[in-house]
Amino acid sequence: MNDIISINRQFLTMAREAAKSKSGEIVTGLSRPVLDKLANLSLDQIEGIAQGAAVSLISLRLTEAELHRLVSLQNGQRTAYSLAVMSSAER
Repeated sequence: MNDIISINRQFLTMAREAAKSKSGEIVTGLSRPVLDKLANLSLDQIEGIAQGAAVSLISLRLTEAELHRLVSLQNGQRTAYSLAVMSSAER
C-alpha cells in the first residue's frame, strides 16, 4: 500500500506542476479542468488524496497494439510516437 501512496503522491505533484504548462493534458492524460483544480491544491491536500485513494490514480493510456508498437521502436522514436498517440483526435 505504501508504494501506491508514493506513486499517487508523485503523480499528483507532477500533475500539479504540469498544470502550468500548455502541454499538461498530454503529459498527464488529465483534462484541463482537473489540472486547474490540482494546480490550486496544497501539498497537504495532495497528501490526503494520495493516502486516501487506496488505488493507483495512474492508468495506462495505451491499447495493446500501441504498446506493442512502442516496444518495437528505437528509443529516439518512442517519444514522437507516444506524443502522437496521446494527442490523436480519437482520444
